[in-house]
Amino acid sequence: MKEKEDKNNVSMITKSMELLELLSKNEKGLTLQEIVNLLHYPKSSIYKIATNLQELGYLGKEPDSFRYFLSRKLLSVGLAAISGYDIIERSKEYMKRLSDEIGESVMIGTLLNDEVILLEQVTGTLDFVFILKRGMRFNLYSTAPGKVLLAFLSPKERNEKISELQPEAINEYTITDKDLLKGELARIAKAGYAVDLNETVQGVHCIAAPIFDETYNVIACIWTSGPAGRLPEAEIPRIAQLIIDAGLAISNNIGYKKSK
Repeated sequence: MKEKEDKNNVSMITKSMELLELLSKNEKGLTLQEIVNLLHYPKSSIYKIATNLQELGYLGKEPDSFRYFLSRKLLSVGLAAISGYDIIERSKEYMKRLSDEIGESVMIGTLLNDEVILLEQVTGTLDFVFILKRGMRFNLYSTAPGKVLLAFLSPKERNEKISELQPEAINEYTITDKDLLKGELARIAKAGYAVDLNETVQGVHCIAAPIFDETYNVIACIWTSGPAGRLPEAEIPRIAQLIIDAGLAISNNIGYKKSK
């Protein structure tokens, strides 16, 4: 009985945040009844919260299935929060220089829970380049940005993230064995960059390097993606060094100093 009373006494703000967090873990959305079943709050209060958030533009609702989902308005708020170091503004010039030099699009992203989220991109100058949407998410085990962020986390954080991963074989090149992934991360930490050679999309290569803050923690990464023919394996070390240099330049602009 007391547990039920405690549930009824929870503030509307707490319930609202729990609803938002729940939807953030269910990208396909949830119906009102599914939300009630998972949060164990009265249906009337959940309906009121969901309706208010929808009116404010923070939630959307599918007309057929009546599933609620997070809107892009909420995404913009989240991006502003995780960009607290003004990473985007401090990165744009270096991203543009890198893109001009290699011709490919250049992206910057950061870790959000168990994925990488795209913060910004500079479109390449070649005839055909990859154009991604701000807010896109990438896994941590097959993508270059995901692997490079994992590799430069503290050992404790890295092990926690790996233990939570459930790698799926996207294709024959995807690493799904966690021990093999750990070996790959050790090589990335030593080399200073990560690659994705067909692991996520066949025919596409990706190279990423870390961005650090003034406390020597990895807070973001910079990367490029392009057709394998334009980013052949023989050219990867040269291009990777350019990306490493850009990542260090951005890091220094944030306050990082290489010599600890």
